[in-house]
Amino acid sequence: MSLLYQDPSMSHDEATTLLASCVDTNVTAALVSIGLNEADITWAQNTCLKYLASETESVAASAITALGHLARRQGELDKETVLAALEKVKSKFPCLEGIIADTRDDIDAFT
Repeated sequence: MSLLYQDPSMSHDEATTLLASCVDTNVTAALVSIGLNEADITWAQNTCLKYLASETESVAASAITALGHLARRQGELDKETVLAALEKVKSKFPCLEGIIADTRDDIDAFT
């Protein structure tokens, strides 16, 4: 098995372009970058919340993880809105409960 490292850093414009492609692998890459790099916290949070509603488990999982990164990096989120959205996605994708728990821990610890 061969592993391929991909740098998750991309500009806001690059992330926006990948999100607009509607290709799941592009969207997940963009969400990871947003969580790790985006400076506009409001846009980043709203984008992640939008993709929590995805019908694709991997996209929703990436949005969840990105919210945890945002909480850790920025120290702020609209906790009430984010926590309610995480509960919704947990009922839609019960298998993501572990990722949601990790993100909730980040939110509790850093915001």
